[in-house]
Amino acid sequence: MEYGDGLVERVRAVAPGGVDAALDGAGGDALRASVELVKDRERIRTMVAFELAQELGISPVSGARSAERLAELVDLYARGALRIHIRAAYPLARAAQAHRDVESRHGRGKVVLTVG
Repeated sequence: MEYGDGLVERVRAVAPGGVDAALDGAGGDALRASVELVKDRERIRTMVAFELAQELGISPVSGARSAERLAELVDLYARGALRIHIRAAYPLARAAQAHRDVESRHGRGKVVLTVG
């Protein structure tokens, strides 16, 4: 399980009745745990596990990707209206280590590769 064995039990320990909604960014067992914890599947969304979501009757979060949308996000970031937490930055030569960091699913924030 992405968040370790016993995820459902740990959440139920602090929220005995389950939770009102879930936004999944891990997929797999984390999305399955969301189904166990949220009574109404209409209140669960995933950003990553589209095939599993379809199988479980969960709607995905989707959005149009475009150069225009990216420019809007860059502008928001430049104005300080969008904050992105970066937990680690690796030079391109250490891409394998960056990948291992992401696979560990430990820590908050983005893992970034730097070029140049």
